[in-house]
Amino acid sequence: MKQRILSLFLALVMGLSLLSGAAMAAGSPMDETKNIDSTYNGNWAVPVNSYLYQDGENLVRVEHDQGWNMINSNTGEVTVMRPEQLIVQTYSPQFRLLDSRIVAMELPIWGGFFAGESYNFCVFGQENPSESDSTEVIRVVKYDKQWNRLGQASLYGANTYIPFEAGSLRMDECGGYLYIRTSHEMYAGSDGLHHQANLTFSVRESDMEITDSFSGVANSSAGYVSHSFNQFILVDQGANIVTLDHGDAYPRGAVLMRYSAKAGSDKFITANGSHWNAVSEEVMLRNWSGSIGDNTTGAQVTGLAETSTGYLVAFSDTGKGAATNIGKDVSNIYLAYTAKDNFTESGTTVRPLTDSNASSSQYGSQPRLVPTGLDGGYILWAVAEKSDNGYFYNNGTLQYARYHADGTISQIQTVENAPLFNGQPICRDGKVIWYVTDYDDPVFYVLDENGVTAHPTSDSGQELPDNPGDQTAPSFTDVPEGAWYAQYVEKAAQAGLMGGTGDGRFSPEETLSISQVVALCVRLHAQYYGNTVPETVDGPWYQGAYQYGLEKGLFNRSQLSSTLANNPASRLQMVAWLDKAVPEGQKQPIHSEVTIPDVAPTDPGGTEIYKWYKAGILEGDSDHRFNGRSSITRAETAAILCRLAGLTPRI
Repeated sequence: MKQRILSLFLALVMGLSLLSGAAMAAGSPMDETKNIDSTYNGNWAVPVNSYLYQDGENLVRVEHDQGWNMINSNTGEVTVMRPEQLIVQTYSPQFRLLDSRIVAMELPIWGGFFAGESYNFCVFGQENPSESDSTEVIRVVKYDKQWNRLGQASLYGANTYIPFEAGSLRMDECGGYLYIRTSHEMYAGSDGLHHQANLTFSVRESDMEITDSFSGVANSSAGYVSHSFNQFILVDQGANIVTLDHGDAYPRGAVLMRYSAKAGSDKFITANGSHWNAVSEEVMLRNWSGSIGDNTTGAQVTGLAETSTGYLVAFSDTGKGAATNIGKDVSNIYLAYTAKDNFTESGTTVRPLTDSNASSSQYGSQPRLVPTGLDGGYILWAVAEKSDNGYFYNNGTLQYARYHADGTISQIQTVENAPLFNGQPICRDGKVIWYVTDYDDPVFYVLDENGVTAHPTSDSGQELPDNPGDQTAPSFTDVPEGAWYAQYVEKAAQAGLMGGTGDGRFSPEETLSISQVVALCVRLHAQYYGNTVPETVDGPWYQGAYQYGLEKGLFNRSQLSSTLANNPASRLQMVAWLDKAVPEGQKQPIHSEVTIPDVAPTDPGGTEIYKWYKAGILEGDSDHRFNGRSSITRAETAAILCRLAGLTPRI
């Protein structure tokens, strides 16, 4: 994964010519993605793109990858370098990568994924601009647990203009049937507008036939909610089908519904002869102030779980309804409990879990419910912090508590540097597990009674299957077998990250110039952040990279004059510029404390140097001295890149 991005830049280290502007990426250049994202986009949810499930003793990551394109800076021509796809990776119980594969998108719009007991399911969709009832708008694809494709179910027309629009998609199964609740933008109404609502259907897994569905316009007795900005569905222990929607009009609030028919047969919407009788009970958990159909509700409905005695719903809410200033107003976390035997408002208790107010500099948002059994589980939420511009941004802090079957909770705990992903954490052996990607290898997080532990996977050394087959590492006459850098040179050369300098030599002690290090760091930054490095038309070969670095703040003219470009680069310079080019996700600490004899944390560059030591990317000399004024060699560069790329363990 990181191997591919770094191989794009090692031409710089090897003294070859720069990539031209025509070869710069418009999006992420890696097979990795970023899932430290909100489950909502403003007022409404978006399809979940990150999933995790247990397969035997192993864990399987399924993540929707939006792909990346190359844009010719001269002509504007777009070349698809990696198509939109699904990344599927299997990890051992120790979070070591065991297997990687790619699953192709079958239709252009991603819907969601579900790991069933015997099969896996992916949902894709496509727009229907002609509003044709013969257009396939949603496809559910069935795979076995080895990801062999077994069949599909197709929904045609279904009053759908755009599937999954302004909402999400979730699934559950029971008795050989798959139940799906999602959203869609509907055919134009009499007012000429394409209104949005939820959409619900079931699939018989044995032959992948759609056995029941509702996509029309009705009221809550049919399970209909419009607009529906987030959707949940579960089948409880009694085979009852329970749904949750975030509505802004009909109704305007968080609504919990229980269907009349039990799960496990062909019909559950029209089991009583008509969709009008589909839902037997509904509970308004929370109403949002404001006019009917005002998209702004001030709320985010993000969790549904069953307990032994009831159902839990987690949400965050500003309490200001349509008057909410999104991103600036403070919200609080709420946990609603509805009794199974009293599925009414009187049988519902809504508990505030936090008490932030308008003057608070932090607040919680988007809580997730992770059952560890029917007797309880965990509720987790991200913490947002107010910035100088008045907006709140997630700061990587996690808060969590144990919840009990009746919806009461234990004391709230706070953990820094434990970001949530936009998927659903899972429970394994009583522990909560999730993973985070930030244009980097996944970092797994484990929550148990002792707190939260991070498990980086960057030392797994696996690569997505683009170029199958083994590569033989070249042998260099000037790399002694016992040299400290021998393994790094071998791994870097084998992966194609670095090559020799001619005549069978690697030249490990050859130093890099400032211009070479600048070009390397600039290209890394541009690839990570989807930018374009200008081509050099006049001037030295590195001029375009130098100008980019100035514009992006990697350095300034007082720090780096172009007249110094051919001088040797120091270790301090390389770390300072690399730190600005490489996302924080690649620099997760694996050591809580380190000692660097010749650098204090308060020294110039000390913060960055200690960060890279704690991440296990740098180690210094035999006495752990950094030697920041010394030049950076090709051998040292090979070591840094191998550790970044996961070719060798971090130290």
